Amino acid sequence: MKKITLLLILLLFSLAPAQNVFKSQKQIYLAEYYTHLKNDKKALDCYLKAINFNSKTNSYDYLKAASIAFKLKKNKTAKELLTQSITKQLAPFDFLKEFENLQPYKDSKEMKEVLAQYDDLENQYFRELKHPKAYMEIQNLIATDQLIRKEQNVFLELTDKVDSENIAALIELTKKFGWEDRAWMLLWHHRGYSDEQKFVWDFFKPYLENEIKKDNVNKDFFVDFEEFENSMNDIKNKTSSGSIYTLNTLGNMNNYISFFDIKNLDKRRKSVGLPPLYFEYFLNNISKLPEGYEYNPENLLKDLENL
Repeated sequence: MKKITLLLILLLFSLAPAQNVFKSQKQIYLAEYYTHLKNDKKALDCYLKAINFNSKTNSYDYLKAASIAFKLKKNKTAKELLTQSITKQLAPFDFLKEFENLQPYKDSKEMKEVLAQYDDLENQYFRELKHPKAYMEIQNLIATDQLIRKEQNVFLELTDKVDSENIAALIELTKKFGWEDRAWMLLWHHRGYSDEQKFVWDFFKPYLENEIKKDNVNKDFFVDFEEFENSMNDIKNKTSSGSIYTLNTLGNMNNYISFFDIKNLDKRRKSVGLPPLYFEYFLNNISKLPEGYEYNPENLLKDLENL
């Protein structure tokens, strides 16, 4: 559920290409590390660095940073972060208002002012779009994509036609305006490197690999797709090789509970920008690690800094 929620939040990203995406993501990991240790000052510093590297940081992280700023009595910074969550990421009104970590500060002057200005800040978001026409075209593709999936009969009848038309349109929009994170869902419908999907991946695989090299797209972009392909191969071959990078992925169609070649798991994770597996256990206060997995907790901060 958490994974799906975060994917839906991705739909709020604007069409302007991001920069320093992975540098920003590294700071988010460090912010989560320091938050867990209750070192709020360092956590906020890392969130601010992340946003400085990439203003299109997830609105979820803007709000987490704002809650820490409030906690540190840096209300001016908190208000700036709340404002930017809208003007940079179009955080939905209810999402902002009901965000759990912000509830202790819901009656603050800053929170009330931002919510009162929401419509103006929303308009600012749209005024600052680099390619508003392309933004609306992608919004329309996503709307059509979701509409046909509401009714089972309509889905069965129209899905192939609509998905094909949508991906063809997305390829042309991407060629002209660049990759748009909100379009992830459209590409996900073409997961699997089959002959039918060859034209899709002949374009998107090299294109996105190049964007990753330029730090315009996060390094873990293909993780869900690779895990899905691995799951499908196991289903086809009646095998169970285990997850390649993580168990927490939409691509884990086999509901794996173990990992492939666990001794080299963290090397693979680092190659796609993921922190050591231990980091997931650290954040969730889980003491028992998977069988065969060895990690020295003293290395965690260094490993996060050197991703």
